[in-house]
Amino acid sequence: MGPFGLSRGGLWLSLAVSRCVLEPRPPGKRWLVAGLGNPGLPGTRHSVGMAVLGQLARRLGVAESWARDRRCAADLALASLGDAQLVLLRPRRLMIVNGRSVARARATMESVPVLAASTLT
Repeated sequence: MGPFGLSRGGLWLSLAVSRCVLEPRPPGKRWLVAGLGNPGLPGTRHSVGMAVLGQLARRLGVAESWARDRRCAADLALASLGDAQLVLLRPRRLMIVNGRSVARARATMESVPVLAASTLT
């Protein structure tokens, strides 16, 4: 087991991610994790959420698995954590409109809890 109890087993990425179409899962077994921030401004307080999401993706072994989704205006990656599926979402819009990407991604999935790695303002 890796740092912070993250398991590296069972990680995968599906081509369906690029279409925001995810395989059916039992309710409560899928989490949307959004890294909010301004793309293109790494290392600033405005992109802390994206930095946290990037670190999470590295620890889960999916840092090289991002797929662009034009409908969600975001990059997506899938990872497994225990018996749950994590949908990592990195919006490609400015912070002020990151919510649109999150809302569109969530609308394509059945009811899913959302975790947002937000920025400090």
